Amino acid sequence: MSISADESGAAGTSRRFLLRASAAAAGTVVAASAVRPRMAAPAVTGTLAATRVLTAGARYSDQLPDVECVTQSGRVVRLVSDLIRDRIVLVSFMYTQCNGTCPAASGLFQKLRAPLAAEFGDRVSLVSVTLDPLTDTPERLRQYAATFRAQSVQSSPPGLASWTFLTGAVEGVESIRRGFGYVDPDPVRDQDRSQHAALFTFGNDSTNRWSTYPAGLPFPQLLAGVIRVCGSSSRQRYGRLPVPEA
Repeated sequence: MSISADESGAAGTSRRFLLRASAAAAGTVVAASAVRPRMAAPAVTGTLAATRVLTAGARYSDQLPDVECVTQSGRVVRLVSDLIRDRIVLVSFMYTQCNGTCPAASGLFQKLRAPLAAEFGDRVSLVSVTLDPLTDTPERLRQYAATFRAQSVQSSPPGLASWTFLTGAVEGVESIRRGFGYVDPDPVRDQDRSQHAALFTFGNDSTNRWSTYPAGLPFPQLLAGVIRVCGSSSRQRYGRLPVPEA
């Protein structure tokens, strides 16, 4: 997918860090100021010029819509208040009828669950948001999630990070996608769901450090980069991280 050139919040961060992914995973320190967005995403409707400047100390999550969603377990949650605030989180977009990048990205999340739980404990969670809320009911998401041992948010298998699949009202889901900067300036491409399912965004809301990677990067590079950006200890941010087994 491509991201709008006028998006200077999450999208600007995404472009910078896609170019710096290799350096981050290799151990280069990513300063918090480099990942803190300076502009909020535009409103769901209206022109892309309708932006607001975030004040000093504002968090990336402040620009995200705290909309109500429904999990694969049928529980109603709010995106920011319940799933992001003060947590370490990885966010991807998918839909159950996707046969291309979605299964690969979901497979990546499945592979990340154990090492991230070992690294961060219950502070880390994964969130997958459907791009087809009219089709992907909570029950359909539960069936899809069962393929990845994530059918229930409340009872994740021991040693695995929790994984929440979200659906909801069309307007709410669209506001989440745009809030994260997954937007194409071409309206035809923008409506193509497959254009928005090959990336994932991750960060630590407490430290306000965020980045976006393509899901197709080598797994050791992805894992090391997530730990570098989301970690807070000296070892996590600056130390030599072990290369996980394939």
